Amino acid sequence: MPVSTRLARPDSSGLKARLRVVATLSAALLMAGCQSQFQQPSDLLFAPTFSKTRQNIPYTYNTPYDCRTFTGSGWKGIASGKVNNFDQNYLISQAGCFKTQQECEAWIFYMRGYIDIPRFMRCNTYTA
Repeated sequence: MPVSTRLARPDSSGLKARLRVVATLSAALLMAGCQSQFQQPSDLLFAPTFSKTRQNIPYTYNTPYDCRTFTGSGWKGIASGKVNNFDQNYLISQAGCFKTQQECEAWIFYMRGYIDIPRFMRCNTYTA
């Protein structure tokens, strides 16, 4: 009778089981991190979407980036355009003054998340 010479293959079922455990633990940690906001998985799935009401749009007025109180030289960012919030459509315009161009560009990038149809978004040098 011939002897079968099969090559030993690594057991992949053990690797799959370990990957499943890692994925389960990762999901549990993620859900635990969201626990303050979400109590159940259905809260996460059916949570309200991102609302862009006028109250939620970030303002620079009465902050360190308010151009009315800015002193010295730096960069002035202006972001304006149209915001669509379901059945509400309105125009906004914001301005902020920053010490560095990187801060100004970061603010413009942040405002792009709120403005759906940009009309004017630019950073220019500014001296108060």
